[in-house]
Amino acid sequence: MHKLLSFIALALVTVLFASACGRTAASLDQREERHPLVQRGIAKKRAHDFDGAVELFQKAIDKDSSMARPHLELGIIFDDYKEDYLRAIYHYERYLELRPDSEKAGIIRELIRHARISFAASLPDTPDGSLQEISRLRKEISHLRERLARAEGGSAAPAAPVAAPAGKRTGSIMEPEPAPASPAIERYTVLTGDTLSKIARKVYGDAGRWKVIYEANKDTLNKPEAVKVGQTLMIPR
Repeated sequence: MHKLLSFIALALVTVLFASACGRTAASLDQREERHPLVQRGIAKKRAHDFDGAVELFQKAIDKDSSMARPHLELGIIFDDYKEDYLRAIYHYERYLELRPDSEKAGIIRELIRHARISFAASLPDTPDGSLQEISRLRKEISHLRERLARAEGGSAAPAAPVAAPAGKRTGSIMEPEPAPASPAIERYTVLTGDTLSKIARKVYGDAGRWKVIYEANKDTLNKPEAVKVGQTLMIPR
């Protein structure tokens, strides 16, 4: 009986310690988020000024190398917007080194896995695969972003999914896992050179479906050719 009680007490201490570590990591993230450079970087990111955001987050790290939150923000920018997957992986891993007990650790490990797959698929010698696989990965990444935002208590807006470029050579690097249920509406951030037809080709595989996108965004588009770089469009599915 004495051994049983000792085991139960040890288990309770372990659970309480793990919970306290998670709360500590979350409080450190929240405190770093209030740092002036980090605050300005987040504002730049939300305004789609990603180069300005990268500069501010890097300044924050240069001033205090123990800061983890800027690494997470940089990882998301390089992964989701710049498609610089190696730099994204570096910053995700640095965040985990500095916050090993974060409640977001599992989500970030999944983001690292997806970034590695995306990097492998971007190599020129990758065997031909299906665009559908990359599209599925993008949806799963979007789902992970939403989970990450919820884990942060809504302090960071989930990133918009980025469509795989039309005609890009991709490959099935590993066996796909079951994808989360696709939302009825997805978001797309307009890139340089985009038109509604090009966007329709990317997201639907059919340039002729540009009218579907136009009809869903008439509140922000007064005419089909009025799309602007950085603008967020609703994509019906």
